[in-house]
Amino acid sequence: MARYGYHGRILHVDLTQRTTWLEEPDDTFYRLYAGGGLLGTYYLLKETPPGLDAFDPANRLIFTSSVVAGYPAAGLPRFTVCAKSPLTGGIGETRCEGPWGIALKQSGVDALVFSGAAEQPVCFVLDDGTPRFVDASPYWGMTTGATCDALEADFGEGLHIAAIGPAGERRVRFASIVAERCFQAQRMGMGAVMGAKNLKAVVLRGGTLPPLAQPERVAAITRDFEQRIAENPLSTWQKQPPGFAVWIYTHGLDAALDVENYRTARFAHVENYRDEKFLPHVAGVANCPGCPNDCIKRLHSGDPDLDPRASGIHQEVTGALGPNIGLADIRVLLRLNNLLNQWGMDSVSLGFTLSMAMELREQGILTQADTDGIDLRFGQADAIQEMVRRIAYREGFGDVLAEASRRAAEQIGPNAAYYALHVKGLEMVPFEPRSQTNLALGFAVAPIGPRYDICEHDWDYDTEVGWEHTLKYSNTVGVLERIPMAYLGHKKVRNFKALHALWSGADALDMCIFAVAPTRLLSLEQMAELLAAVTGWETSGYEIMRWGERRTHLMRVYNNREGLTPADDRLPDRFHEEAIGVGPKQGERLDREQFQAMIRFYYEMMGWDEGGVPRPATLFDYGLEWTLG
Repeated sequence: MARYGYHGRILHVDLTQRTTWLEEPDDTFYRLYAGGGLLGTYYLLKETPPGLDAFDPANRLIFTSSVVAGYPAAGLPRFTVCAKSPLTGGIGETRCEGPWGIALKQSGVDALVFSGAAEQPVCFVLDDGTPRFVDASPYWGMTTGATCDALEADFGEGLHIAAIGPAGERRVRFASIVAERCFQAQRMGMGAVMGAKNLKAVVLRGGTLPPLAQPERVAAITRDFEQRIAENPLSTWQKQPPGFAVWIYTHGLDAALDVENYRTARFAHVENYRDEKFLPHVAGVANCPGCPNDCIKRLHSGDPDLDPRASGIHQEVTGALGPNIGLADIRVLLRLNNLLNQWGMDSVSLGFTLSMAMELREQGILTQADTDGIDLRFGQADAIQEMVRRIAYREGFGDVLAEASRRAAEQIGPNAAYYALHVKGLEMVPFEPRSQTNLALGFAVAPIGPRYDICEHDWDYDTEVGWEHTLKYSNTVGVLERIPMAYLGHKKVRNFKALHALWSGADALDMCIFAVAPTRLLSLEQMAELLAAVTGWETSGYEIMRWGERRTHLMRVYNNREGLTPADDRLPDRFHEEAIGVGPKQGERLDREQFQAMIRFYYEMMGWDEGGVPRPATLFDYGLEWTLG
């Protein structure tokens, strides 16, 4: 029988021995573990022992596509990277857009599973399906952009490169992998794992995409998607300059801004973050080939010493490196974004590690002498830029902050812990949980920790400010009514379970959540239609939701194996003990007892026991009985 949409081959790469071997799973395997973090977690459970340090050579670093991703079509140019996270000690998963996802699908394999560690720096090259190892010593120490330039000079055109920069080489715990100079596989420290393996870059060239079952149908779905962008306010906002990274003034105020490590919601410089202030900096689009939405814009600071190609900016950057650290000048923010893409460092964990240190400085827990003489305070642009450089290169106090907020606070002293805003060791995101309780629940219970796209935001369904169109596709997954965004109770748990399962399914398929239900253009039915057109499978929205819940259950099994417990399903105390101080959500805080009741109810709805462990019947239901041992 012909196979469409995927190759049916997984390439295992032993960096220690510099050998490779090819695995060819059967079609049932792909029907269970379609791709993305679902497939990655499967290999981590199967191939690694419990209790492994994230930097141990035996940890796996897994680049994966899916049965549907990797084509130049609406929502499909994506890939995932998985490993044990050096931040949480649990499952690490990051998704990434852009051309590299298509190059991975063209490479002839559906996933690359790296084990071991090279004795000396190495690049792994897959050239028209032929693997080889290239000495990376000449590129070690280079930024991601310089690495791309040097590899292209040495090996010619047509390369697609995912590389680490100085931060990954030095195992900064929140280091990122950067594809094509500006697409960050950010969060959870995957770049640090890559650095621990002495793997400087994964280079792809040539190859052939697997055939599509119905190529004309895939093209028609993408054309229809493009024609309907103007009908959807969210998709239009993503499409039009300056793009979805510019949201602080437009969409941030209604739900309360994260300002200065969440200690306030009042930002004196909010006018500087109006859309029109960013428009002069638009330098083009960081394109996802074949997807018409063009979400990721290149916003360049204009500094002549920076490469505009490294100026692609994602949605969270402006929050984490703007109001969160008190930056008034958006040109400094855009400069930092460019440098983080070049050094290979996650803006979100960096932003909250910095904001912790700044609040500790202002509380007197840190002194200027502690921070190498740098007066690290909110809004101090010169001090911020110098400390960011020191973190990337682990110099002085930057070496402490390179360990991220939880570990840095432990080094600083017991009084610092309150100001380290993390869940499971992964830093918070700049989207207010006290006013958006679906998000709050997701930040607490998700196996991967807080991620701003863990589910569609409560703002979208609010009774006062929610988008008019948001219930249309949401009805199909059981979200039937608008609920105030700050409501705490069982109705929110029900909504979260459905919304999280939907986007978890999209993650398992590496379908871009900026293109799909419940509030963008592709409905759940159309997601299934696109999946069928690519693979030829008889499928359904139900199967997509099942993949989403299977991914969550399997990740939970992995985290339980690694020692995470319900005590890790918590939010920082600040959100329970301090209310939002100003604005339309003034007075809102998360009642601790009500929130814990929501968590317990979620466990019950998921078929987990009181300890957050999936029950045997649940695992059998999802084809995961092999995890019972």
